[in-house]
Amino acid sequence: MAALPKPYQRFTRVNLPVWIIVGTAIAWGVVHKLLDNLRLSWGQVALLGGLALLSAVARTWVGLKDPRVMYRLTLPLVLYDLLLITLVVRLTGGFESQLWLLYFPLLVSEAAVMSLPVLLAILAFTALGYGWASAPHSLSLWNDFWYRMAALSLSSWLIHQVYRSHIEYRTELAELREQYDLAQERERIAQEFHDGLGHHLVSAIRGLESLLRRLRSTAHDSELANLQEQIDILRAALDETRTTIQQLRAPETTDLRTFVHRTAERVAQRLGAHLHCNCSEPLPQLPPLHTLMLMRVVQEALCNVMKHAGNPQNLWVEFQANGSWLEVRIADDGTGFSPDTVLEGMGLHNMRDRIHTLGGELTIRSAPGQGTEVLARVPLGGELWK
Repeated sequence: MAALPKPYQRFTRVNLPVWIIVGTAIAWGVVHKLLDNLRLSWGQVALLGGLALLSAVARTWVGLKDPRVMYRLTLPLVLYDLLLITLVVRLTGGFESQLWLLYFPLLVSEAAVMSLPVLLAILAFTALGYGWASAPHSLSLWNDFWYRMAALSLSSWLIHQVYRSHIEYRTELAELREQYDLAQERERIAQEFHDGLGHHLVSAIRGLESLLRRLRSTAHDSELANLQEQIDILRAALDETRTTIQQLRAPETTDLRTFVHRTAERVAQRLGAHLHCNCSEPLPQLPPLHTLMLMRVVQEALCNVMKHAGNPQNLWVEFQANGSWLEVRIADDGTGFSPDTVLEGMGLHNMRDRIHTLGGELTIRSAPGQGTEVLARVPLGGELWK
């Protein structure tokens, strides 16, 4: 027999306790009626039992039709059950009725899927309903009434917070696992670049240089110049391949400040530019995923400097914590460009996506002949950092 799809498996695990709770409540009423401890008639017991079964049947029918619809109908189902429990409490003894405990499984379970404002509204509705169901009673019992409501409300709020924290933890864990898998794949691709394309480029350059040395005495200067030009093109391709390999390799174990400084130094040396590196010490403690994303943004920005800045004299790389924000600035005084006339490539698109994923913002300022400045601001507080 084929296994049920996972959504139906999850629904079945939740739906079974619902039927057990409803069955237990009906059994409690029947037993108390047999012991003559209820003032209700058998007709009233049957009516309340039928209403309870209707609730369980409705949840089961909706869930089996489409488990995802169940969550969209949470509020009307909860309101129906609250009204039913309130009526049952009212008819079975008011404040002395033990069935007020049915509020607990209902609200504590639903607290996991409700937003906090909706949960607070439902708890207020419950307090009004239970107050009506248990009234009138003496002033001495009000203390117990509010204790019960506090216990119910705090239990529901606790479950809501625990479930919310669990979901956030699972989300962050999934992101870290995805990032780890991506880093492993990048490492594999980098190794293939190194062993494949990089090896072939080095072999081609050496072969052409050997040919150039043999032809110096026989070939024309124009032919030698053309051959040297091809060698220079291959060397540029090799340098770009090495840069790509460095970008693909995942620096998970590297300190962010150390990584930024080393990468900026390497780029400045290749460009012959003076490096101005200003990184706060120590940098704020960041989650691994956010650290890795910032490393990738720095790599991409510095790669763009090497590709498009021409021959800059100065390179600025700054990391500063400013209040609740971490500010990153990478700038050069190279050739620059006009942001309005240049199409945004995949590199800039990836940078924006990474910064926006962290809840931050990315700004690029440039003008022909005036260099380029990349500014990124990432929040150090908020939902993503809890």
